[in-house]
Amino acid sequence: MRRSSLLSLVTLGLLVSGCASSAPAATNRPSLSPTSAAGSPVTATPGGVPLLTEGPITPGTYAVAGGRYGWAQCEFPPPTGCPQEPAHASTMLMEITIPDGWVAPAGSGGTVIAPEGPGATQGPDGAGIVVRWSGLTTGLHSDPCLPVSHLPTDIAVGVTVDDFVDAVIAHPELEISEPVDTELDGYPGRFFKLTGPSDISDCDNWRPWEPGIYVQGPSNLWGVWTIDVDGLRVILLAEEFAGTPAEVKRQLREMIESIHFVPTP
Repeated sequence: MRRSSLLSLVTLGLLVSGCASSAPAATNRPSLSPTSAAGSPVTATPGGVPLLTEGPITPGTYAVAGGRYGWAQCEFPPPTGCPQEPAHASTMLMEITIPDGWVAPAGSGGTVIAPEGPGATQGPDGAGIVVRWSGLTTGLHSDPCLPVSHLPTDIAVGVTVDDFVDAVIAHPELEISEPVDTELDGYPGRFFKLTGPSDISDCDNWRPWEPGIYVQGPSNLWGVWTIDVDGLRVILLAEEFAGTPAEVKRQLREMIESIHFVPTP
């Protein structure tokens, strides 16, 4: 399997629409950074919370912007068109508190949080968080072991939290824990753990759904939170391994638990 880091996995193209050659070009796609009415980049929320950008992270609370990313999955069949977006789909911010020793890797657009150091997301002891939500359009691959980086999905998924979680449960190739009800920042959802295959040597990527990442090594462990934020499905993922240090695992959970959704900036 190709050994590239999460910073090369979770690029804007990956989270937005997958392989550009597999889908029609999107139009009117939002820019990576929000802009003011005058068109200049926005670097902080009206409340003064800085936007998370690529590079080393000074400990503190940051906002992740760009809720529309992920809607371009509608370009892939089987979806034939995008569902109606909630009004806050393009304006919602997600605030997250990040401790010392973490970075937003180059190429991630400020949507990935990883420990400092090369290959920090990979097995046998890596970790990371993907904090970009996927919107209402997510599809599953019937065979997650892909011969190329991205392919159109062939299992359609509905627009609710239950639609996504139930589709994952029903997938015969996915090893997951029994989903449990949860909430994040007072919003309801469901949580499950996914265990990647112990042998991925025949896979270019092992990627169960689009938009999404691929496993970072054999037996990669994913914690997946799927949250309903006033009708907008939010999918958050924390990945680790059996060998990931306990302190790093603790920080992963604390970062997820710190998340605060701000429907309008």
